Amino acid sequence: MKKKDNLDEFNFKNHSENMSAVLKYVMDYFNHYLNPEEYDYENIKTEQSALKIFQEIEGFFPESKDFVIQYYKKTKSRIDRLLKSWMYERKYVHLIYSAEDYEDTIHKFCSSTKMKGTEIEQYRDQLIILAKEIKAKETEKPSISGFKYLDDNLVGWVKETYRSYGVNLFEFAQSYTGAFFDEYIERIYTRESEHFYYINRYNHRYNDNPFNMDVLYRENEHRPFINGHKGELEMLIMYVWVFDDASDEGYWPEYVNLCISTGRVSLVKRINVLVPVTTKGMMYPVDIKSNMTFLETTTGALKVAPNEAYILRLSYEKDNDLLWKDAARLDVVLKNLMDTFSKYGMPDTLELLSPLRSQTYGEEEFFKQYSILEKSLKKYKTIKIALVNGPQKQSGKSKYLMQTAEDVVNIHKIVKEMKYKLKFTIDISRLIKRKNYKGEFEEDFNRLTEIRSGIVGIHLSRLPSRTGFSHRHYKDGNRYLYKYDYPENSDFLGSFSALLNDNLSRYLVPEGMTSEAELEELVDDLLRGGFSFSGQEVE
Repeated sequence: MKKKDNLDEFNFKNHSENMSAVLKYVMDYFNHYLNPEEYDYENIKTEQSALKIFQEIEGFFPESKDFVIQYYKKTKSRIDRLLKSWMYERKYVHLIYSAEDYEDTIHKFCSSTKMKGTEIEQYRDQLIILAKEIKAKETEKPSISGFKYLDDNLVGWVKETYRSYGVNLFEFAQSYTGAFFDEYIERIYTRESEHFYYINRYNHRYNDNPFNMDVLYRENEHRPFINGHKGELEMLIMYVWVFDDASDEGYWPEYVNLCISTGRVSLVKRINVLVPVTTKGMMYPVDIKSNMTFLETTTGALKVAPNEAYILRLSYEKDNDLLWKDAARLDVVLKNLMDTFSKYGMPDTLELLSPLRSQTYGEEEFFKQYSILEKSLKKYKTIKIALVNGPQKQSGKSKYLMQTAEDVVNIHKIVKEMKYKLKFTIDISRLIKRKNYKGEFEEDFNRLTEIRSGIVGIHLSRLPSRTGFSHRHYKDGNRYLYKYDYPENSDFLGSFSALLNDNLSRYLVPEGMTSEAELEELVDDLLRGGFSFSGQEVE
């Protein structure tokens, strides 16, 4: 009618006239064309709803959309929503993948009290197809976001499971801990402090059967992606629990190494691995085997022959760093080094104590000398060369070229740009000397994380503060209270552990130990902080 009368409904100047004409069209339609006795208004509503449902689901359920619409027209029920709700109340829905899984799921759905008396059994085949499409829609591709501390091999297992079976094990782990959270963690809000308290009454530490893993594995070991991977599945669940639910992140490094040492996992490698190096005859505890020693030279020559693998530091006396500022002096030292390597074999790592900085000596001058050293040692292909930071000096005294975390990062950039093979050894005790242990060192460790892969060794004296026991933890303004007292890492040890949180091995040289008892104390703290030792005996 609008076309016949050439009505321009967008001409707002004729708004009133247009409205009158349109109303007349509607009245004419009802009076002359529509027979109310022959048309069911309920059918109109049903058809309209069915059209909306179709538009909503056609992209998600290409094989089931017609069945969903037909079922809706017959029963006024959204079978897709009913089935999805029922499926995702099942404990293992995230793990189903096979034809047998879906057949069993639909058999239980049809027999459930929710569907009693609906004669739903006649649609069994259509429901199986719909269940598969629902599962595909609800299963996301695994993302490492939120799981950044997981071993690469473990992540690879999760991704391969998704590629081969359409199962996201991350999603399963996140859903599985929900029941434990609801049962064991109480959430309380206090108006006085305006904080939430989370009280955890579940002991997840040092538990032989955490999260009822024995039952979980027994009921799912028939699945090919779970068979033989009980420990790996437990690790995913523990990750979600300690990082998202119970806020006990400090336990993670220790837990990973515990799983490896007890043989719970096969895919995962140790993290925070330290190669113990002996120095000044100080012996490690009996379960830590050291096959490497630390030696120092100012001339490139050695007075005492190393009886085993060794780390060699090229140092200088007091402030006499002439070898980095005089080509002739460096040439003598290099000849001595090659004689040493010829007699005793080359060291695992050649440490270079940082030279002193001055108005006329900086990074450019150092790398001119360093390039001579690197070229001279080119034939020793497996040797690592590492620059070690000097101690931070008081104001007024000459500063080392590399003595702060910022210095390390800046020199690392030059190394990458110039494509040198230079690595870094960090003397932790010197790096954070005179720092506020509750704050400033965290910034240093965060900076060093940028160049983590370039760190090959650590020098460390006694920790500034020891681990203790606590049942409290603070995070994001919330307070977490534990029923059980857990060993708690010091702020320093927690930050240090986070710095080296990978699968690389780095040597450890303990500094300033006055007795083997002090060394044992340091080792105990490092083990509790999630470090492991390459020479450590496996349980």
